[in-house]
Amino acid sequence: MNTTVSTSCGFHAVQNALNHPETVEVLLYDVERNDLRLKELTEQARRLQVQIRATGKKELDKVSAGVRHQGVIIIHTTNLAKPPLPLEEYLTQLEAVPLLLVLDGVQDPQNLGACLRTAAAAGVDGVILPRKKGCDITATVIRVAAGGISHLSVFEENNWNRVMTTLKNSGLWIVGTDERAENDIYSTDLVRPVALVLGAEDKGMRRLTRKQCDQVVRIPAVGGIHSLNVSVATGIALFEALRQRRAAL
Repeated sequence: MNTTVSTSCGFHAVQNALNHPETVEVLLYDVERNDLRLKELTEQARRLQVQIRATGKKELDKVSAGVRHQGVIIIHTTNLAKPPLPLEEYLTQLEAVPLLLVLDGVQDPQNLGACLRTAAAAGVDGVILPRKKGCDITATVIRVAAGGISHLSVFEENNWNRVMTTLKNSGLWIVGTDERAENDIYSTDLVRPVALVLGAEDKGMRRLTRKQCDQVVRIPAVGGIHSLNVSVATGIALFEALRQRRAAL
């Protein structure tokens, strides 16, 4: 288990962090602020027995490393535990119809964090990342994920060919995304057991990943821009799967 120290800056991020007070080390706030919003936040922290310390804007600016903090920051630790089972065994334990997210080489920590936050909100059964072929799970990723990573089973895998084979052998339909695909995601059956694959920001899915997909679809756009940020595309794809599954109940 690895422990990563990270920060949550600003009211929204701090509020999310307080939903997991066991990870919080200390809440820092600007001594010059004296408003109701900050008062309510610090009172909540006290009820949760979170350590609170008043400080100045100069220290907050330093701790936030340039991130807008609105006069309030939480420093917290996140334990990045390995999944309790190898991927193949984990898939056999799933009781509901599986929905997995596969991120094939996302490079930017802001994007990866946003994808993980969205995956947690969508209730995916697991997220699969290629080890050493994309962004690591850093403090920035954890901060942007806003607590989402603690709700996910994240698998960092070395052998990508084995990953795709394992997904297929476990009965998952592998659906890749590409703006040039003929079929769109809204006409694709996502009610079945599915692994949704999204590629890197610049080049999309790697060639071998695309080759092993059972189907490749696009997210249709009607404006002048046909490609989407990977975190936006992740949200659209995952929540389209949820929409279809709820409609099928």
